[in-house]
Amino acid sequence: MRKIALELQPCVKQRSGIGVYTYELAKRLKNDENLNFYGTVFNFLGRNDVSGDLTDISFDILTNRLMPYGIYRRIWNYIPYPYNRMFNKNAEIYHFFNYIVPPNIKGKVITTIHDIAYLLYPETMDPKNLKRINDGIDYSIQRSDMIIAVSEYTKKMILEKYDIPDNKIEVIYNSFSVSDKYIEYQDLKDKYSLNNPYILYVGNLEPRKNIPRLIKAFSKLKKENRISHSLVIVGQKSWLFDEIFKTLEDEGISDNVLFTGFVDNIDKTSFYRHADLFIYPSLYEGFGIPILESMAMGTPVVCSNTSSMPEVGGDAAFYINPLDIESIANGIESVIHSGDLRKSMIEKGYEQIKKFSWDESAEKLKNLYMSI
Repeated sequence: MRKIALELQPCVKQRSGIGVYTYELAKRLKNDENLNFYGTVFNFLGRNDVSGDLTDISFDILTNRLMPYGIYRRIWNYIPYPYNRMFNKNAEIYHFFNYIVPPNIKGKVITTIHDIAYLLYPETMDPKNLKRINDGIDYSIQRSDMIIAVSEYTKKMILEKYDIPDNKIEVIYNSFSVSDKYIEYQDLKDKYSLNNPYILYVGNLEPRKNIPRLIKAFSKLKKENRISHSLVIVGQKSWLFDEIFKTLEDEGISDNVLFTGFVDNIDKTSFYRHADLFIYPSLYEGFGIPILESMAMGTPVVCSNTSSMPEVGGDAAFYINPLDIESIANGIESVIHSGDLRKSMIEKGYEQIKKFSWDESAEKLKNLYMSI
């Protein structure tokens, strides 16, 4: 029986892309006659109640209470203890879901690389996270026995940038994560003081998501009386987000734009379900989970024609140039005002999401654990 240690730190606190990916796979991994799993989490002095973040994960979770994870990450190059000793338990395979492998680790190692924005769009990244990845990525790639990419596009880009063999990278897709519960439209409107039908964006507030251009495109549509909708932006402030609010102020359309901040999965699902359109003008994605989430809720998707997004959206999305404000505006208007196009996109969306399954991805992951 193989013992597999899974680093579950990304699952803790408010989950977005990487946290969703880690949690959705972890909760589908069950102990059996071949594989025995345990999770690892840093929780200094037990100060945070992480049990709610790890609901539905069936295997044991070991907690290190000696220091915060951020402190460990800063000093791990200077302490003599290998990662294995931090949890007083050894495994045959260690899987790190967030790019970086700690030094001085014994056993086989798998890491997941979600994108290479740190090479292609470093100016859009949080400076601390950029330093974390730049300091550790070369070692992590070298130390890993296998690398998981979340799309064929990401695998292609890793192979272009690093001298590693093709068979060292396995593509295991993301899927969508929506709730089977939702709030009725009128209740959602009352809760968030929504007065108009709305266009939806879901994602963190950070430069790579291209929200200032979205706001400018939306402003153009409103000022030219091309749509009657509001714009709802669902997501937490991440980093370098001041330009978003400056753009909103400069355009003078604050009354037509709602920022909700982070919302729970039920509210997020409800926003998808009741939106007239989902817009995702990101500059670059390693996958793009919200594209599938919107399709799963029967909402047509307008998204960028770059990076992994055509791979994820297939023929079900309407594609725009994220660098062109007029292209973004025209994409929104085209889908909003064409009932036939919307109907076709919704039907194709339901077919497209069948290509992506957390259950199938978890099975591929289990096969990988058995094969290395």
